[in-house]
Amino acid sequence: MNIIRGILIFLFALLPLGQNVFGQSKFYKHTEVGGSIGIIHYAGDLNQRFNIPNNLGFGATLSAQRNSINTRWGWRNSISAGRFRAADKYSKDAYLQSRNLSVRTFVAEVSSQIVFNFLPYEIGGITPGFEFPFTPYLFAGGAFYYFVPKAELNGTYYNLRQMDTEGQGTSVYQKKRAAAVQFSIPFGIGIKASLNKKVGIGVEWGLRKLYTDYLDDVSKTYVHPMVLINERGLEAAQLSDRSLNNHYIEDMPYANLNRQRGNTRTKDWYSFAGITLVWRIDDNRGRCPSY
Repeated sequence: MNIIRGILIFLFALLPLGQNVFGQSKFYKHTEVGGSIGIIHYAGDLNQRFNIPNNLGFGATLSAQRNSINTRWGWRNSISAGRFRAADKYSKDAYLQSRNLSVRTFVAEVSSQIVFNFLPYEIGGITPGFEFPFTPYLFAGGAFYYFVPKAELNGTYYNLRQMDTEGQGTSVYQKKRAAAVQFSIPFGIGIKASLNKKVGIGVEWGLRKLYTDYLDDVSKTYVHPMVLINERGLEAAQLSDRSLNNHYIEDMPYANLNRQRGNTRTKDWYSFAGITLVWRIDDNRGRCPSY
């Protein structure tokens, strides 16, 4: 948090630098289209200590940003998709290693965001008076995302939402299954620069505030395996409890029944980080050519 606070203080200190040129010339409305490639990172019950290297996947984004007010503000719409992996085996906690759960989750997102440039900036510097070839920026908005958590068992990947590994939707537990499409709040930071009159490049990192704890299919307590076997199948019971001390297949008391499987007090997060490349498309309005 101290690092983030320091970055924000530095960025807001840049605001006065662009005030002397702001408003001197007519602003030319335009659109920026492009995309980014990079990584998707997850934090949740299978990554409680923000272990980055072992909880990454690849992601990509397509976006269109409308710049119609001035060189500070833009409105961006994006489509993103990615997939990450996470597993207890990478934890340094012996209890979590014994729990032995894992997940591979696909995420697809549609978002709309407001973008704020800390310096007056536009690709190519076409508007006279705006001389900054780069700018740090912030963005925030709203998004809807679709996610599919899966886990591997005996060489086959199973959709964990359909397995109801914590008893969701069964006749005994009657918990509500997590919706496949949910709302999130994307926000983040980046820096971008103009390469020429039509192309810009940048680096961006954006977090997603979620309202579900089932991005990794881990949240509450262990349920009775016979309920899952009878109503969802043997694979559901095996995927529900993969710990090193489960005994439900043997003729002995079930070791983990009603014990804590996840942490219900915290929600999951995911983030995108990547390199962006965008093209400027000017409005079809005549302008005097530059000589």
